[in-house]
Amino acid sequence: MNRATSRTDQLPAVEIDSASLQYGSAIVAFRGRQSDGYYDPPHTHDRGQFSYRIEGFSVVQTPGRSIFLPPGRGVWIPADVVHEVTCRGPAAYNAFYVDPFAASQPETVRVITVSPLLHALVECLLDEKPSARSERHALVMQLILDEIGQAEDIGATAPVMPKSPRLRTVSDCLYMDPACQLDLDAWAADAGMSRRSFTRAFREETGLSPGKWHLQLRMHHVDGMLAQGLTLQQAAFQLGYSSVASLGRAYSRTFAGSRLSSDVTGPARNSGPPDLRRR
Repeated sequence: MNRATSRTDQLPAVEIDSASLQYGSAIVAFRGRQSDGYYDPPHTHDRGQFSYRIEGFSVVQTPGRSIFLPPGRGVWIPADVVHEVTCRGPAAYNAFYVDPFAASQPETVRVITVSPLLHALVECLLDEKPSARSERHALVMQLILDEIGQAEDIGATAPVMPKSPRLRTVSDCLYMDPACQLDLDAWAADAGMSRRSFTRAFREETGLSPGKWHLQLRMHHVDGMLAQGLTLQQAAFQLGYSSVASLGRAYSRTFAGSRLSSDVTGPARNSGPPDLRRR
């Protein structure tokens, strides 16, 4: 299986140590990049944290939730909540920390689709000069927190990643190329295992058969693709489906009857920024 290439393949990792940030404001925004395979072990922050991917994919583990973050999807983590991050392929992201006493903010972990307004507000903070601490800054901060608090928590619990290196050879490639059409025999061969051994080991480590795991993975890409401005037709094609109807049926089975809107210009599922990447 060929791994997809990203613009971030050409960029060095910039892994932010939050302890090194200069907290001159109630909200501190920054841009970061992470290398393929980057892992941030379980930790907490004394501030609330919001981050979303511009490019690349990652999995954030919080108590009781394994959260898949494709481009266009963000996660809010309140202060003092234990979490860990694993990066699948190079990733670029926007993030900020908020003083828990500075303003009203969500009290629980939230996974949301990043709206064009939220993305623009975060970019405003990122481009603001460090000395620019004004009433406008406070208003932008409060509006950002309102956007996060009012957005629907979409859940987005990710399929569990296998831990053994041979199985990860397959799962990591599927993360990067969810439309992969290789069959079970090809996956087993890539892992250097027999079909039976591969299937048994995969189920033991993830709780799902390889086929069901792949289906869940593909469905978790859908909202992120729509958030980037892709149409349902484009999302279906990029995920390996022959039609929007077949994608919709798979989505409904995966998310307990939830339906994709056929109105690709409507706000319900296509409200994200057309392209989060900076030029």
